[in-house]
Amino acid sequence: MIKIALLFPGQGSQYTMMGKSLYESSAEARDIFSKTNDILGYDLLAVINEGNLDKLTRTEFAQPAIFAYSYAIFQSIWKDKKFFPSFMAGHSLGEITALTCAGVFTYEDALRLVMERGALMQQATTDGQGGMAAINGLHPLLVEEECARLSNEEDKIVVANYNSSNQVVISGSKALVTQAAENLAKIGAISIPLQVSAPFHTPYLEISNQIFQRVLTATDMSAINWPVLSNVDAKPYFDTEGIRTRLSMQMVSAVRWKETIDYLLRQGVNTFIELGPKSALTHLIKRDFSHVRAFSYEDHYQEIMAVIDEQIAEKRPTLVSRSLAIAVCTRNQNWDEAEYQRGVIEPYRKVQALSNRLEEEGGEESAEDMKQAIEMLRSVFVTKKVPLEEQRERFTQIFDETKKRHLFDDFAALMFGEKETVYEQ
Repeated sequence: MIKIALLFPGQGSQYTMMGKSLYESSAEARDIFSKTNDILGYDLLAVINEGNLDKLTRTEFAQPAIFAYSYAIFQSIWKDKKFFPSFMAGHSLGEITALTCAGVFTYEDALRLVMERGALMQQATTDGQGGMAAINGLHPLLVEEECARLSNEEDKIVVANYNSSNQVVISGSKALVTQAAENLAKIGAISIPLQVSAPFHTPYLEISNQIFQRVLTATDMSAINWPVLSNVDAKPYFDTEGIRTRLSMQMVSAVRWKETIDYLLRQGVNTFIELGPKSALTHLIKRDFSHVRAFSYEDHYQEIMAVIDEQIAEKRPTLVSRSLAIAVCTRNQNWDEAEYQRGVIEPYRKVQALSNRLEEEGGEESAEDMKQAIEMLRSVFVTKKVPLEEQRERFTQIFDETKKRHLFDDFAALMFGEKETVYEQ
């Protein structure tokens, strides 16, 4: 079975003229960029296309540009092919893109978040005084030790990204980043300065992060359509409150990207698709896992379309698999550990084992399998204290996505304790 994870890149992947062919070929992309210009108050495509990389690299321009382009890619594919990603993840800025594509934020609200985030991050240090560099070929502990040795009360440097088994990114005072790169080169490191204009994921952004937390608190959120992993701890978000908490920490926390990929592989993901400019995330995966299928939109468009077609032809998601995904994504409002263990953890694990067996055997889910999945999800909803109206919406979503609309009434009593019809005939 093909299990797809969609990946969205962060700042540093921008380049002039990016998205030009997509904009010219996709009505969805043109509509998104038009909407973007209205919100930003300036012509974003003009900034991208005028050829001034220094300007595009400035955080307040780079972040909206990468976000809009990545989101436009997703929407242009989604319009034509309703495929079934198992997970989404984004690197730094890309996490907001992933959450938006997963339905948590509206595009308009997310763009305003990105605008605010970019402006705050740009203002975090005196222009030109912050920097970042990728360090290749050394164990992360050696890099951490060098950062700790160089840091002092006034100037700081930290490991900001744990990207792969042999690449981390250092961030902080530009002078210290340069010094650390030189020192680490003496023991075998290869360093690459990054196209960024501020020291991301460092204590320098603490004040900016506090302001961003207030903006995030005031932003509406909806339930997640697909599991999205957090940069802060490489675990999936379960509810909107968890998103607010961990996303508000992201600006000053290290990006745990290697742990994110490890988690996805443990969940059985066998195909990674990078949606955004360039292919940095694809290359990182290939470095550590050469056997894994990893494709970037700009380099492997035809391969991506073929994989999506293959997945669609293979089978639609089962009611069992979608019930598990929604159980994970549903927010929790019950902090009684014993109740949570009985009503969420135990039934979830039983249905997870059922799902694994179905995948191994390649068989179709039976009525009894679906019954177990619905009972599990009903238990999760009741335990997590999900409002009845939201329960109805989620069950409706499952039966729609799995093309089992005709069975909805058969399971209504099990779902709601009553016979009810949601669909109009």
